[in-house]
Amino acid sequence: MVILEGCDAVGKTSTIEILKNNMGINCSDRSKDVFSKYMVESVSLKERARIYFEYLSIHDNMVIFLINNDKEELERRINLRPIKNEFDEKAYFYNQLYQETFKYMEENDMLNNRLFLVDVTGLSLEEQANKVKETILCQV
Repeated sequence: MVILEGCDAVGKTSTIEILKNNMGINCSDRSKDVFSKYMVESVSLKERARIYFEYLSIHDNMVIFLINNDKEELERRINLRPIKNEFDEKAYFYNQLYQETFKYMEENDMLNNRLFLVDVTGLSLEEQANKVKETILCQV
C-alpha cells in the first residue's frame, strides 16, 4: 500500500484519484493513526521521527510526503474550500513540518527505504500524479 501524506491543499486527494482511476495504482490518503497524528507542533521533531521510524520498521507501506513550497498556491487552494478547519489556516506551516521531518530522518538514516519526499511545487495535478507514480515505480 502507498500512503500519501502532506499538508492540507497539497493535492493528496486529487493525486490519489488520478493514480487510482487513470494509472491503476492503489494508494490511500494519510495515515491518521500515525503520520498525521504526530505531525503537529506539540510533538518534537526527534519524537516524531522516532515514531515514524518505528512504524516504517514494522510495516511494508510506502509513505510519500507531498510538499508544495508555493505558499500562495496553498493559500489559494485553501480559500477555494467552502469549509475550513484549524489545519487549513496553517497549511504552509505543516508543509514545512513534513519537509523538516523528512530531512531529519534522511540525515539520520531513518527512512527504511519506505519514506519518500515528492516536491510538487509548481506542478499541475497531472504532473504531480506522474511524479508520484515515478517515485512508486522506482521502488518496486
